[in-house]
Amino acid sequence: MSQQLEHILALNHGEKPECENVDEPQRTLVLFQLAGKNFAFYGAQIKEILAERPISWVPCCPPMLEGVINYRGRVESVMRLDSLIDTPAVNPAGKRTILIGCAEKMQSGILIDKLIDVLDVVESQIHLPGDSLPPALQTIAVGVVNVTETWFTLLDLNLVFERYQETSGYECSH
Repeated sequence: MSQQLEHILALNHGEKPECENVDEPQRTLVLFQLAGKNFAFYGAQIKEILAERPISWVPCCPPMLEGVINYRGRVESVMRLDSLIDTPAVNPAGKRTILIGCAEKMQSGILIDKLIDVLDVVESQIHLPGDSLPPALQTIAVGVVNVTETWFTLLDLNLVFERYQETSGYECSH
């Protein structure tokens, strides 16, 4: 027996056993609330999270454009998602957070009611949205994710900005 064991060990001498990588790929998500509903963006699409700051109103802008802010010395638009997600606007006087979102063709601030968390989730936790979402969300949602017993609708910022441009006639490049 020991001769067989020595033979096997000799065959494997110098070779490291191959280990499988069991870590699932993860995605960073920015979880937030808007009009009492839970949403998320991919973290890679959000450049910065800004605490409440003054938003300057701009005349003759599309209704989805809340106004502009001074963002690091430049003028940055701030948009509202309420009409895109088919939800009535919430009290605009309340404290609101701004997410600076950057997609392939556009960058803008996005007004949210409340930042919930920024965290990593394994990709297998992100499920296809299915047909149960309202029609307005079906064009911009790419998934749903359950985080601590709460469901969040995952929105893709590229699709959000495309819908924004379609509905407002706004064209922009950065």
